Amino acid sequence: MKYTYKKMNMEDAKEIASWRYDGFMKKIFMDPYFAQYNPNSKEMKGPGNCDGFVVYHNDQILGLFEYYNVEDVIEIGLALNSRFIGKGLSKEFILDGIEFGLKKYQYEKAYIKITVEMGNDVAYKAYLSAGFIEVNRNKEEILMRYYFNVS
Repeated sequence: MKYTYKKMNMEDAKEIASWRYDGFMKKIFMDPYFAQYNPNSKEMKGPGNCDGFVVYHNDQILGLFEYYNVEDVIEIGLALNSRFIGKGLSKEFILDGIEFGLKKYQYEKAYIKITVEMGNDVAYKAYLSAGFIEVNRNKEEILMRYYFNVS
């Protein structure tokens, strides 16, 4: 793995909440992290009780990676820091986060999945570039899977 992953903490969550984007996504939905913050343990859970990790590169926050367990299949959510959009980092960031999740959760299924909101064309293209394939869509979202070479 090229990047460093650290469990979400309050300071990082506040910084990520301040990111602003042009285009489809205007900001990252961080409210669940703040609402589920445990001041005693300092633990934070994200939307859907996911595990959130802050991704660092050269002491800068490169992005956010979330891991959900949905019916024993890992679903991911992610966000690249707005300062790094358009720099050609998304494919590497996505694949590195997948590698981290596989190791962290000792995951051995044939695929992981991600759901993309309809209209988020930039993210959709980034996931296709990283090797995801579309498996289903409706009016609101597109379900994509990333398959592993399993023996």
